[in-house]
Amino acid sequence: MKFGVATICLPTVDPRECIDQVRAAGFGGIEWRVEPRPGSVRDPRPAHPYLVGHRATLPLDVPATEAAARETRAAGLDVIGLAPYLEVGDSAMLRLVCELAQAAGAPQFRVQAPRISRTRLSYSELFERTVAFFAEIEAAARAAGIRALLEIHHNTICPSASLAHRVVSRFDPAHVGVIYDLGNLVFEGYEAHEIALDLLGDYLGHVHLKNAAHFRSPGGGWRAGWTPLEDGEVDVPQVLGLIERRGYAGWVSVEDMSLDRRPVAALHHNAAQLREWGLLR
Repeated sequence: MKFGVATICLPTVDPRECIDQVRAAGFGGIEWRVEPRPGSVRDPRPAHPYLVGHRATLPLDVPATEAAARETRAAGLDVIGLAPYLEVGDSAMLRLVCELAQAAGAPQFRVQAPRISRTRLSYSELFERTVAFFAEIEAAARAAGIRALLEIHHNTICPSASLAHRVVSRFDPAHVGVIYDLGNLVFEGYEAHEIALDLLGDYLGHVHLKNAAHFRSPGGGWRAGWTPLEDGEVDVPQVLGLIERRGYAGWVSVEDMSLDRRPVAALHHNAAQLREWGLLR
């Protein structure tokens, strides 16, 4: 496996410093966050601090994306992929994302499933819309020579491997796949990793690495929250070892959004932790 960094976890630095810090920490690639989508509806709930004023984000602009990719490679790093906010049904955005990925030489881009909480539509209706749009996504990705990856994410209609597989299983895994997000599965959608990975098979296209745990809420009950890699409910060495033994040799993007350390300090801490586990070499 190869280890890189998703830039969502470096909100305080600009792209140039982001490249420098990722290289200095010893990672091999960068997954670039891309936003905003013009006219997108903002979530009225308070955002995670990492999503406010994020600096290590590329604009929806081909020349800017191409320049950032050129600087990434000049530093000896790979462009792992792009992480835009592509909403189901937005064909114009899909075309632009494919153009951005081609300009960056990125082999893949992220797709997020819709959220019932934002749309107020039923799962069944959102599922049908998502499958219909993925037929369009598959065709666009094939034409562009890249791969579209559906991210397993809590609060969406694809919070688990089985629900993500239900969407992608009718499409060509050469151009459509799944992002297996370890931290998101703590919030919602956990299935035994052995079962989940066996089910995904060739659709496993990428891994997001972060950790989380459940905490007592002040008003009672429990809530999930982000933790450092070594402190959460995911046994990181065990799960990554399982993924590797099943033949996965692709990228793992560190996407740590815990608040125990400042982002740059967390980046270097995570690199040291991965080395201690014998994973980052």
